[in-house]
Amino acid sequence: MKQEENVERLFASARQARGEPLPSVPAGFAAKILQQHHNRVRENKAFLRTSVLSVATALIILGTVLGINIEATSGTDEQDSTMELAYSLWDPAGN
Repeated sequence: MKQEENVERLFASARQARGEPLPSVPAGFAAKILQQHHNRVRENKAFLRTSVLSVATALIILGTVLGINIEATSGTDEQDSTMELAYSLWDPAGN
């Protein structure tokens, strides 16, 4: 019974409540939001593409500097010269 009284009071207060006018949305609002979404998607695709290309380029450079190639190299002279080249490009001691 108490629950029914609460529901009746709720309905009564809902009947007495005045409806406030809904705020109007400016003209072209939805189009602007959709355009912003498309711009962000385009930016994200460009960022992903750039990231993949930069990582691939870094791996190619690293492979070239360290002498990693598909064919196995057995000569130590070639590996030594590769290490000398790597140390001349980047000195770990900071000199």
